[in-house]
Amino acid sequence: MAKQQRIGVYGSGIKPTGIDSGAAGKMRALAGLGQVMSDVGIAIAKPIIVTKRAEEGAQAAEEAFKTGGEVKQLSAAKWGASQFRSAAEQKTAELRSAAEQKTAELTRNAEKIYRSELSTESAQTMAGFAEQFKDNPVGFNDAVENYIKGTVSAITDPVLAADINDRLTRTALSTGQKIQSAFEVKQANKGIVTLGNNISSKTRQANRLAREGNADGAAAILEDISADQDSLADLSPKFKAQLQDEKRKVKNGLYENKISGELDAIADDPEQGISAAYAKLDELQGKVPKGYDPAEWDAFIQTAQTDLGRTNSRVQSAAAAATKQAEKDASNYVSSVSAGFVVSEEETAAVMAGVAGTKYEDAVVKAQEIAQYSLATSAERAELRAGAEALGLDGIDMLAAMQKQEDFINQAVQADAYGFAVRQGIVEEVNFDPLLLQDDIDTPVDEYAANQANFQKRIEQSAVLSEQYGYTVSPLSAPEARILTNALPGLIRSQKIAVAKLFKDAPGVWGQIAGKGEGSYAQLSALGNDNVMNVAFDGQDRIKAGTVKAIKIDDFRKDFVEETGNVFGPDDSASAMQAAVDYYYGSVELGSDVYDSGKFRQAVQAVTGGIKKVRGVKTQLPEGVDASQLEEYFNNMTQEQYAKAGGVDVFYNEVQFEGGGLSGDNVITVQRNKALDAVHQGTIKAVPGQGKYIIIDPQTNMFIPGPDGISPFEFTVSSADISAMKAERNARINRFARSPVSGAGVPIMDIQP
Repeated sequence: MAKQQRIGVYGSGIKPTGIDSGAAGKMRALAGLGQVMSDVGIAIAKPIIVTKRAEEGAQAAEEAFKTGGEVKQLSAAKWGASQFRSAAEQKTAELRSAAEQKTAELTRNAEKIYRSELSTESAQTMAGFAEQFKDNPVGFNDAVENYIKGTVSAITDPVLAADINDRLTRTALSTGQKIQSAFEVKQANKGIVTLGNNISSKTRQANRLAREGNADGAAAILEDISADQDSLADLSPKFKAQLQDEKRKVKNGLYENKISGELDAIADDPEQGISAAYAKLDELQGKVPKGYDPAEWDAFIQTAQTDLGRTNSRVQSAAAAATKQAEKDASNYVSSVSAGFVVSEEETAAVMAGVAGTKYEDAVVKAQEIAQYSLATSAERAELRAGAEALGLDGIDMLAAMQKQEDFINQAVQADAYGFAVRQGIVEEVNFDPLLLQDDIDTPVDEYAANQANFQKRIEQSAVLSEQYGYTVSPLSAPEARILTNALPGLIRSQKIAVAKLFKDAPGVWGQIAGKGEGSYAQLSALGNDNVMNVAFDGQDRIKAGTVKAIKIDDFRKDFVEETGNVFGPDDSASAMQAAVDYYYGSVELGSDVYDSGKFRQAVQAVTGGIKKVRGVKTQLPEGVDASQLEEYFNNMTQEQYAKAGGVDVFYNEVQFEGGGLSGDNVITVQRNKALDAVHQGTIKAVPGQGKYIIIDPQTNMFIPGPDGISPFEFTVSSADISAMKAERNARINRFARSPVSGAGVPIMDIQP
């Protein structure tokens, strides 16, 4: 690092009218003229320049006021010699006046006063410069040069000028030497800190390379470290005294890291291990390398033993962690694959590699077999279980695995059938917003129409998934159902009705909603009657506003039970009861505070669509259909109508007398449909959904099964279906009445379906 030379004494040959430029130049050169002087912005208050600054400041302020500009402070440190001369001329006025009068006494007195004032002012000025330029010797020298040149040039007496020049120059020299010395010390200290930091950083980098086995890289950095150490020795006598020892320590550190890296590599090598690393260390213990004393080498050996202990713990912990991670990965993989979830080929390969040769390998292989079961339809799964059961003991393990997986599938479907199907890859998720009820007129796209189109795709998907899982599957995922449920209380009446219409015929939606605290809304929406919904939703608003008085459950429980009988299960009963209460609030007079049993019973009939006895048992009626019509619908169902509805035939042979009487000469065998017999004679039971019914066989007291042989077969009945059946029956009667086989006047009651 280049060193600044100290400022020497000023040369002789002081000119009467100005400072010795040669001396000033020497001062700048010795102070390091190559440095860039920083800007100075702090004003220095000196009596010698107060008047001049005041005049210039006043002038600047006046100009700034006229133009609307900013008034800037003036700094004496930025003045040149001419400005200092102007300021100094004010103080030499008396000297000029005395000289003009050619009075020796006046001249001497004026000179004494000037010297005294200048001594005080110059001391203050020099002190200001010294503070301002304490870290900038060049700036100090420039400021002093301008000050001395300006001050001396204002003195007309050459003898006085030379004397003042000499005094000011010596004062500047003394102050400048102090600034230069302090500057050099600071620069040296800064260099020491910088070099020390560089040495530490490079040493860490070289040690890392040595530990990694990169000897060439570590050696190259060692050369840079050595050069920095030499430079530091030039700046620091203390470091210079221990330079060789410091270099030895750096080299030893690199060697120790090289050995430590080799020991770690041996410990991590599966074919060698930690025992081999300890053996290597024992071998090194008695061989003290050049550059070490025995105590230093022993200290390293002990440190290396401690490090190997840490490495041993790390290796064992890593092995245990790897085993746990492999177990976790295998468990997650087995769960995902067993459920039929989509798993990438990359993940499969990674898991298979991780469990190869372990106790988890067999579980992973079996999971892939179970996946085929999980992706089968409900009917196919039933066949697979029946096949495993038929194998007896040979199929008992497989049957247990299938049954366990079946339980899992059923739980997953009940929790979130649509989301489960997406994860299985059975369907691809279709974007749908259950709360998008109208189009945004400010956008060119019809969002509502697009959303409705996607909903129809969801409906189609739910039909596929119902076949897949053997349950009625909602087109909404569980999170979407929660969003809808949470939003319902904040919707206005028209929005509630709009949502109800949207999902009226969607399978399974109202079951999702009812299970999340909106049973009343689910019941009303499933019914789908606008008038009933308007009254019930108005009742909800009334009770919130306090315009009707709440009724107690002890008042209406008996009426509700008598009206509904055993039509509903516990959950559906609670939903229907709350819907009836809401309708009741909307139907009574405002301010009503007395329970009206008759109005409540009417409310029950309104929100349920009507509950009447059919075949002696209370059941819920379809909208617009009375009890006799519903009973007639099932009484008159033909074989063809039953098959068209999707029913499964269960035929059996019955022996009877010819003609169907109780006695006769000829006995014949007649084929009958057991399922259709149950339709004609069994209990008609309403189930969730608009106009949905199942039939309980009076012979077995079990429901008529659907195509899968497991779940009940559901009939969907509407007023249109009943009208169509009546029309078909009448047409059939007319055909039989005109038939030459039956003959004219055949009683209608003899025409069997």
